[in-house]
Amino acid sequence: MTESDPLEVDVFWSMRSPYSYLALNRLVWLNSNYNVNVNIRPVLPVAVRSTKGGSGKAGGLFSLPYKVPDSVWDTERQGKYLGTPFNFPVPDPIWQVWNPGSDVPGPENWLFTHPPEKQPYVFWLTRLACYAEQQGKALDFINEVSYLIWSGVVHPTNPNAADDPAKGHWPNYVKEYMNRVDGLDHDEAIAYIRKNPEEIDQVWIDNAAGMAVTGHGGVPLMVYQDEPFFGGDRFEQFVWRLTQSGLTRRPEPRPPFTTPPLRWPNGI
Repeated sequence: MTESDPLEVDVFWSMRSPYSYLALNRLVWLNSNYNVNVNIRPVLPVAVRSTKGGSGKAGGLFSLPYKVPDSVWDTERQGKYLGTPFNFPVPDPIWQVWNPGSDVPGPENWLFTHPPEKQPYVFWLTRLACYAEQQGKALDFINEVSYLIWSGVVHPTNPNAADDPAKGHWPNYVKEYMNRVDGLDHDEAIAYIRKNPEEIDQVWIDNAAGMAVTGHGGVPLMVYQDEPFFGGDRFEQFVWRLTQSGLTRRPEPRPPFTTPPLRWPNGI
């Protein structure tokens, strides 16, 4: 395998997943510096995936009571371990009520996810990502927009926030960050999505079907030659498998660019 005949990998990705974001730096570095094309395949988060974008009750998330506190600890720890800036986004890309009580309709548990038609952010983000995939710019898109959402770069409580706090939360910056990608324009994307909604939604529907074939439903899911590697903690095994197929270093990095990962497989 060479630069002119690179390895091909698919990565199933959710714009709401902190663990997808925590794999971003290493995936972009891999694509930029090695003879491999990292093809990002956006899917809807599992919390709303079950209804396939239609009306009705959204799918459940974090059905195990320990999952939320564990994720809060684990993602912050993983960000520090990887040297990746991380902060839970405000607002959450999915609208959920964490302690619904008896006054909120929904399942009789402690977590309620509002139905897809009432979600203000996640379909917007996912459809933009699907549009970017159609343009061959999905990796570039998440390198900007996933970073915006999860890094804390515009988080209102971040004293080191790089942007104007008067602009508010991350949704106010999506257009700006998307437009940083050469070849993408937010307004053009929105116009295209409104004109071709079924075509755009078919992208994530097809991606979800391809993901199901692997036997996994979580993200990030890296797939090489039909072999799935689920989660950032399988990244070293994923790269190890690529080396068995001839992974080599590029003479010069290519865009999109990123900073060198703090943690990278030895000898690669």
